[in-house]
Amino acid sequence: MTSIDGYLEQVRRRLSGMDPRVRRDILQELRSHLADSTAANGGNVNAAIAGLGDPATVARRYKDLYGYGPTYRILFAALAGFIGVFTIPALFATETTIFPLSLSILFLIIEVVVLMWVSVAAGNRAGLMAGIAGCVGRFIAFGGAFVANRATSMVTPDGLALFLVVSILLIVIGWLPGRARQVWRKPGAEL
Repeated sequence: MTSIDGYLEQVRRRLSGMDPRVRRDILQELRSHLADSTAANGGNVNAAIAGLGDPATVARRYKDLYGYGPTYRILFAALAGFIGVFTIPALFATETTIFPLSLSILFLIIEVVVLMWVSVAAGNRAGLMAGIAGCVGRFIAFGGAFVANRATSMVTPDGLALFLVVSILLIVIGWLPGRARQVWRKPGAEL
């Protein structure tokens, strides 16, 4: 036998990352629904809880509907911006070394994976914000690398074009998977 408080605690834990006010409203709504359903089922709490379904599924549906809170979206964007800095192949160059030439591809792959995850898990708006932050991180790093390496002529028209295309693609990659998930998602049960 599961109590209403136990069930709501399981849902609450799975709603972590959401705006606290939205999470509180969801839990109040669920508590009210469970109380009404329990009364309609002759006091049978288990039947009321079974009617809502698994706590993980209920929490996932609410997260899909409301997304992550602003704090998490800002953290996702900050992470994408930070990783974006290291996607520039030549942050500094000398006669013998260019850093992070080899690592920039690895960081670019990591950036793409992070952006896709954010877009799908937190929604296309959070993914778009993270994609823009990753793009801005690239521009900041590029500007810094250009100033630091002014003595060397590392910037070519083809390289600059590739830089711009990849930077814009980060924005698209941040937005597109979440949007596709939103469009292709099967309609879930009403909450």
